[in-house]
Amino acid sequence: MYPSECEVNRAMPYRTFEMITIGPLHLRTWGLMVGLGVLAGAYLTTRLAWQRGLDPDRIWALALVSAAAGLLGSRVLWALQPSLIRDTIADPLTLVAVWRGGLTFIGGLLGGLTGGLLYLRRARLPILTTADLIAPGLGLGLAIGRIGCFLTGLHPGKPTTLPWGIDYLGAVRHPIPLYESVLGLALLGLGLALLRRRPAPGVTALAVGAAYLTVRALLDLLRADTSVRGADPRLLAGLTLTQGLALVLTPLMLGMLWRAVAARRA
Repeated sequence: MYPSECEVNRAMPYRTFEMITIGPLHLRTWGLMVGLGVLAGAYLTTRLAWQRGLDPDRIWALALVSAAAGLLGSRVLWALQPSLIRDTIADPLTLVAVWRGGLTFIGGLLGGLTGGLLYLRRARLPILTTADLIAPGLGLGLAIGRIGCFLTGLHPGKPTTLPWGIDYLGAVRHPIPLYESVLGLALLGLGLALLRRRPAPGVTALAVGAAYLTVRALLDLLRADTSVRGADPRLLAGLTLTQGLALVLTPLMLGMLWRAVAARRA
């Protein structure tokens, strides 16, 4: 049921900003905010690494490798979704055509993790400790990057009567990217709080990862269905890509988290 005209008038003022123009410069809003998010997250991680005695230069190199692998992973996973796989088979270049748009955060996360792990092994950095230091930066990067999604109208939500809904695509809708931006700030706080307690290596990363997947899977229940322009594709049973992965990865991460905490107490 759609909100009434009175409720639409109370909606949060909203308009999209696809491009930011500064003199002769024309910057795509989404790319700019994602780039700022990556830089902010990497800077925070290097500061935390320096405090723990790790080489900040290697952390910056890790950030570059992870960002490149994450961009590729984000595009590949998007292009391999069931609703898009036929187009991808017909045009395999779609797998790497990041300039066409169509990226997914969870694909970027998986790609970044893969590239990051390969670099960590080559650089001989402690994997679990480094992952713990990355976790708060990931939350910060998510908080900033999702602002870009909000400003460009990505990830429309279902209709709502809540006062912070935005009038978009013919209805007052949940501002899904803003919810995820708040989630990013919460993950930032969780990661920093856990690091101060100095738990067993890997605990901070596992806790932040499990929290992200759990809350993100719940937030995806508020995303618009595929009948709405620009809505996220669905997997089997109407699940989003992240929800499908969360069903598999969250129990695994929680099990690993329990084992790490239990081993520390033993």
